[in-house]
Amino acid sequence: MASHSHSMDSHMNFRMSLHDKRLIETAAKFKGLKPNTYARQRLLAIAENDIAEMNQSNRLILSEQDWEQFMTIMEAPIEQNTNLKKAIKNFNKMSGS
Repeated sequence: MASHSHSMDSHMNFRMSLHDKRLIETAAKFKGLKPNTYARQRLLAIAENDIAEMNQSNRLILSEQDWEQFMTIMEAPIEQNTNLKKAIKNFNKMSGS
């Protein structure tokens, strides 16, 4: 986990069962940490992992051939169907263009 040098100026409060609290206290004791420090470190590590997973799953990797096809489509002129022509006309009327 990355070292954080942020000031401790905010709180998160939540309730838990006595069983859960004792579990955290026991794990913290094994690690030689105060329960709050242990819980904060573990929660931050899990949050960082969850964010990394989401960033990874939201990434699309294309082959060179697929990339070239995508760019060809993106660079091609737009074919203006009836609905698009109406939308452009309405936009121009509303914007005074």
